[in-house]
Amino acid sequence: MGVHKRKQMKHKREFFKQNGGILLQQLLFKTNPNSSSSSLNNNNTARIFTEHELNLATKNFNKSMVVGRGGFGVVYKGTFSSSTSSSAATTVAIKKSMAIDRSQIEQFVNEVIVLSQIHHPNAVKLLGCCLETQVPLLVYEFITNGTLFEHVHEEGFKGSLPWETRLRIAVETAAALAYMHSNQIIHRDVKSANILLDDGFTAKVADFGVSRLVPFDEEQISTLVQGTLGYMDPEYFQSGI
Repeated sequence: MGVHKRKQMKHKREFFKQNGGILLQQLLFKTNPNSSSSSLNNNNTARIFTEHELNLATKNFNKSMVVGRGGFGVVYKGTFSSSTSSSAATTVAIKKSMAIDRSQIEQFVNEVIVLSQIHHPNAVKLLGCCLETQVPLLVYEFITNGTLFEHVHEEGFKGSLPWETRLRIAVETAAALAYMHSNQIIHRDVKSANILLDDGFTAKVADFGVSRLVPFDEEQISTLVQGTLGYMDPEYFQSGI
């Protein structure tokens, strides 16, 4: 193995450790000791992907694979080839964030575990993450039909959603949020740009980047205000509660 290759491997191990990889492996095993972390089709727990796998899936994060950008970072479309000839390839969305607060790594790992166990038809499924890079990468199921914001506001889509469909999307979004609240998860950035639509215009709540886990036994919690101005509860914006 050459010097450059050894240096790359060393950096990957360091990033994996810094990003909470050891803790995540322990929690994944504790959550589901019979699962295989290498199985993409395991619906009960998150998977830890390698950087090599995500490079292959995105053609080395080629610009042509970018499907979204924002203040949070960049989202790439990725494709994992099937391990068997009888199975179809799996398409995913890979979120590459700008940065992560190193003091919040343990919380990040815990949230990966919790979010990977969300099983609701109106919430985007977190499939896993990659910790071998400087900033952790998150891997989600890929939703095909853009955002609610695009369908309501952008010229190419404007007026394309009948009111019956809009009302159904609102009900589905509320159902997803109620499910998350019952599991102690508060989204904190609900807006039309974070509601994805599939080919049947079924709502999928996405972007849990500023979500927070709230223990049931805590009656009042004060946090750093997160979210998007114009969509936030004014009381929460003023008090952080």
